[in-house]
Amino acid sequence: MTIKPRACVRPAAVLLACLLLAGCWDSTNMETIDYATAMGVDYKDGKFIVYAQLVDFTSIAKSESGEKRNEKVWIGRGTGPTFYGAFGELLRTAQTEMNTEQLKTVIIRDSAIVKLDEILDALNRVRVARYTSWVFGATTPIEEILATDTFFGMPQTTSLIYSPRDQMRRANLIDPLNMQRFVAKYNESPATVLLPVVGVSNRMWKEVKKPVHMQVVQGLFAIKRKGRATYLPLADIAGVKWVNPNFTRYLVPLIDKSGNKATVAVNDVKAKVRIDVSKADPVFTIQLKVVGEVAEIGGQMSEEQIVRRMKRLIAEEILHSYRKGLAKGEDIYSLEESLYRKHLGVWRKLTGGREEWLPGKNQLKVDVAFRLRGSGSFGLN
Repeated sequence: MTIKPRACVRPAAVLLACLLLAGCWDSTNMETIDYATAMGVDYKDGKFIVYAQLVDFTSIAKSESGEKRNEKVWIGRGTGPTFYGAFGELLRTAQTEMNTEQLKTVIIRDSAIVKLDEILDALNRVRVARYTSWVFGATTPIEEILATDTFFGMPQTTSLIYSPRDQMRRANLIDPLNMQRFVAKYNESPATVLLPVVGVSNRMWKEVKKPVHMQVVQGLFAIKRKGRATYLPLADIAGVKWVNPNFTRYLVPLIDKSGNKATVAVNDVKAKVRIDVSKADPVFTIQLKVVGEVAEIGGQMSEEQIVRRMKRLIAEEILHSYRKGLAKGEDIYSLEESLYRKHLGVWRKLTGGREEWLPGKNQLKVDVAFRLRGSGSFGLN
């Protein structure tokens, strides 16, 4: 008996069709998903408060195409005895499926620092947050931060908390931290984590006559011992930028007693820490090689005067911030970590297993080598 080829082809064709259709059976309509792109965490009266900001991705697409559209912002708030208890309340009240795969930033308020271990465990255990998400601290109510304005009706994803790298490096204060770097530093006991603190300002910009509420970096949380964060405002951390390994450019205004003025653009800074352990107490020296150029000048100020003033200003800012940190019980330059890595035996002897070890007020020196590169088209006079 001869089998006809057509009889074998039909079942195979049906099976192939089923396989092709199988990929669509559990597909999800994009319109039924809410994407949480930012999350905030607070802790009050024994309960976690979790916030989520939802972004309308159609507004992003239209903004990129050149069509102006005022973006709406949706902010959810859930409370519960645990992080996921609060997050679960958000899920129950969402009108559609809430997806966290596009989570870009996490904001942790100061009152929630005591629960930071639990928060980090919850965020990373079930991949609610990716390790590339940005992490910020806050002293301002999180709802205010998530409801700020943007220029030209642009989407919230153009704001500071979503794109901190370029904006913060232009200011050259401190580096933004993603989840991976934050957790790595946080788990090293000798290290001090400098977590940027974001807030809201309405003093800088206006839309015609209406104040515009913009996200700004207000300072930092110094975190060394788990469960505690010390807030330091911008005025107290001016010296931190000089030891920033990702320093790019910073404008320094100078003025002498006679009213002569100059502005120096610092373009390059290289810093390293030397430790002298020959005495009972180690002496730390931050050595800097700084290169700048004159951006503007008014009056008479010689190259020698500029170099001398720059060296003094940089050293004073570094020492000022160091002492402000010590006054609040914080080692903001992570000098203990440098001692731990370079002189482990000395570190063990000094700390003796204590968590509260701090270098002394006079145990830090600053050595600045400043070079002025060029003086512009009009010279210095």
